Amino acid sequence: MLMFSRSLPTVPLHKVKEEYDYIIVGGGTAGCVLANRLTCHSAHKRATVLVLELGGVDTAWQATVPALSHVVEHDPKRASYCDSLPLKHGNGRSVEIVSGKSLGGSSSINELLYTRGIPAEFNAWAAAGRKGWHYDDLQPWFMKAERNLDHDSKHPPDFHGVCGEWPNRSYSTYFWGHSSSIIKAASAMGVPYVEDLNSPLHPPHGCAQMHYTIDEDGKRSSTSTAFLSQYLVGTRKEYLHVCTHVRAQKIVTEVRPGGNIVAVGVLAQAADGSGSSRIIRAQREVILCAGAIGSPHILLLSGIGPVDQLKEHGIPAVKDLSGVGSHLQDHVGIPLGYSVPMHDSITKLQARPMIFVIELFKYLFFGWGLLLNPAIELCVFIQTRLFDEEMKHMYPTPKDCDPSLPQNLPDVEVTAVARGNTEHSGSSKTGNFTLLTKLLRPTSTGSVKLANNNPAAKPIVDLNYLATEKDMTTLRKAVKFALELREHVVAQGYPMLEEFVPLSTRDEDINEFIRRTCVTTSHYASTCRMAPKDEGGVIDDGLRVHGVRGLRVADASIFPSIPGTHLMAPTVVVAERCADMVWSTNLDKFTSE
Repeated sequence: MLMFSRSLPTVPLHKVKEEYDYIIVGGGTAGCVLANRLTCHSAHKRATVLVLELGGVDTAWQATVPALSHVVEHDPKRASYCDSLPLKHGNGRSVEIVSGKSLGGSSSINELLYTRGIPAEFNAWAAAGRKGWHYDDLQPWFMKAERNLDHDSKHPPDFHGVCGEWPNRSYSTYFWGHSSSIIKAASAMGVPYVEDLNSPLHPPHGCAQMHYTIDEDGKRSSTSTAFLSQYLVGTRKEYLHVCTHVRAQKIVTEVRPGGNIVAVGVLAQAADGSGSSRIIRAQREVILCAGAIGSPHILLLSGIGPVDQLKEHGIPAVKDLSGVGSHLQDHVGIPLGYSVPMHDSITKLQARPMIFVIELFKYLFFGWGLLLNPAIELCVFIQTRLFDEEMKHMYPTPKDCDPSLPQNLPDVEVTAVARGNTEHSGSSKTGNFTLLTKLLRPTSTGSVKLANNNPAAKPIVDLNYLATEKDMTTLRKAVKFALELREHVVAQGYPMLEEFVPLSTRDEDINEFIRRTCVTTSHYASTCRMAPKDEGGVIDDGLRVHGVRGLRVADASIFPSIPGTHLMAPTVVVAERCADMVWSTNLDKFTSE
């Protein structure tokens, strides 16, 4: 299985046409899906689509290797970075914000984890009034995108797709020796093993093997490689144009007779600032897919947002929407560091170069070996309210096991990571291992604001972690659970030695540890929330920006609240729903050829 760089036919900015039916701003996780779907309706006149992407086409083979997933996010060619404001409740530390910056966006640099979330995630949205966003509405779209490699296409389960563009898989065996010990430890604490993490039938809590967006050849499958392949772009080149290394400076709007505000195009310039800016017009719609940091930033630059903030930076107000950039959420993580046998950690690839060479040879030529597997093999989802006070055992009732009820949403995830946290790694003489606890239901919210009116300037990001006592209480319980989980692992005879943990299990020591060590999981969400305007919403249930016609947002920024799961799969479903909504709105405008 030799690796080859891929190329993609792109159109430079100076050769982009004056007008397209649709302009997609951001060729990331959602944007690639939309570009595919909006150009695939053969029964009707072809819609013309332009994708504008700040980064380039990721052609490096390293980005496709699963075990190197934690490396590629540190490459400035693939990701953009900015520092958060100092954490008021996190000892004044700043956190580095990482976002994907290439076709495929964060799906090209993340840990490849495919998790949908339990039905209650989306049923809660529906219960809050979001029509069309119940899990029953979304499951067909999960299945449409998915090509699950664990099932026979002749006998697929009712809840997995096997014919979609986007492959995912799990493995029949475990790569790391600690995995079986963790499964037994979780079971001893009352947390059951779940056979299929993405089944809508499993309970809201459990220990499960991860599913990965890895294809048949053992390579990363980003939304770029899956939905926007070289072949697809080449065959649709007459009506699908991809323009990379370009910065969308703002959405261009007009006020029509009657006072309606309409998005009519995008002002764009080369990402490096060379050349002049130009306006590309959108005949039908502009769809913003720049992510939970980028999308509100572009809206603010376009005069859509809190009017006081716009006035402060000299930007003419187009639409006063107070919710733009507010309600930023992330799954704040607390890493607990341990040392394990070298053979049970990716550390051995770094500490012993010859082993890396051997594993690379096995992977490149035979498609197997250690490089086939990301470092995260297991996850544990729990509801802390079901545990005793010391987080030693879970005691659920039958009603607590219903995955469709919003009150049963998990509030903590613990992932077993076969490497050290980059900031808090242990000795390189033993294998590094991390139990990463994550807060899935944060009540603290942050913001994305303008630094100035320069489109190239980084926005001001306030993560505002740990601002509520509820968040601190839940994280304390999460840390106690992880510490107890490790005790059960050691009791089985597996050597897992403490390297980076709280001084004790007293609340004050755990609190100090949380404030000193909290990290981002790069799960940024909810800065352009789907909600009524008077509730701080930015878009309606059809993903349309309140008060601005011809403008939608489709990415992780639209979640009414952050889902308690990894965000890649739900973001793809947002794109699938958006494409269907766009076609439903505009289909009558495209007559049969």
